Amino acid sequence: METIRNFLVLLLVTAVIAKNIPDEDDDLGRLVDPFGEGEFAINHTAYRQALNLFLDTNIDVYAPNATGNFPVIYFITGLGGIVPAEAHTLLLTQMASHGFVVVSVWKLGSPEDSFDPAWFEAAVEFVETRLENSLKKQEGYVSDFHVDYLHSFLSGHSAGTHVAITQFQKNCLNYQGLILIDAVDGNNPIPENVTITVITPGQKVNFTVPTLQIVTGLDPVASVYGLACAPEELSGKRFFDAMTGPTWYVNATAYGHIDLMDPGYTDLNDALKFCPSDPDTPKYDYIQFLVGEIVSFVNGVLDPVGNCALFDNLETTGLVGVNTENEFASNGWQRCSPLQCVLTPSSSPFFSFW
Repeated sequence: METIRNFLVLLLVTAVIAKNIPDEDDDLGRLVDPFGEGEFAINHTAYRQALNLFLDTNIDVYAPNATGNFPVIYFITGLGGIVPAEAHTLLLTQMASHGFVVVSVWKLGSPEDSFDPAWFEAAVEFVETRLENSLKKQEGYVSDFHVDYLHSFLSGHSAGTHVAITQFQKNCLNYQGLILIDAVDGNNPIPENVTITVITPGQKVNFTVPTLQIVTGLDPVASVYGLACAPEELSGKRFFDAMTGPTWYVNATAYGHIDLMDPGYTDLNDALKFCPSDPDTPKYDYIQFLVGEIVSFVNGVLDPVGNCALFDNLETTGLVGVNTENEFASNGWQRCSPLQCVLTPSSSPFFSFW
């Protein structure tokens, strides 16, 4: 009996030790997880400017009706926030499924108006003061659902990115990081006609914040109409070189400017040939890739010590079959150390007039 008992104790101890030995595949698991669908089912709620006294914009909210504190990711659509949020339903829903409140902000109007920081501020105020209560009372969200607006991220696509830049140029507020997707500067798609910009080549921005910039190889390629959707002199390294915080630059070389949109919109682009796109590239894979990069960045910034390995995803090519060219500028940041937004006093205006 003594021998049997000792054997069972030894077996139990061995099992406990084995359970706590780090698996060699743990890092691989961290690499793959952000690129799939998250654990949460997502509800979509639309708030329209014309029907809401507290909004000067339209916002579409993608969020889990579940218990928890969910950080906020703002997403400003293209053309300075003119494109409807529904063009990005797949992308925004998958982002939210990883445990975020994704708020897409858009408004029909003049592109010049979007350079005014006040354009976006009403939406932020609504999210921070009214959104949680609205979702619970009007949409039936559970009582333990909370909008964690103290941990917010600003993201934008195309010319929507200059809206995000103007926000940081004015105030850090509760923003933890900046996400630029196919970033384009200027108030006009024709470079020689641009009169307003947020980035001045050769100068740094007046804020320091962790930044993820994702571009595509076809961004600067001219369409059949002779114009590029992201002219080289107004996009790409123009933004990367101006940042003062840790900045990741990821170029999905085979993809195009609006390949992140839902199928109906990419099909329309294929017919009109507005922005160059390769019809043979799998667009859904690209959306999964974008989600994985964004989720890795956000979770890495929120917990740079515990989730430091996630930053590797921003520096690795071939994830979910998407080949990339990757660059990283630490700008003095010590890897895996805490990150925050800092506004640097500057005599420069929020944006530049040419």
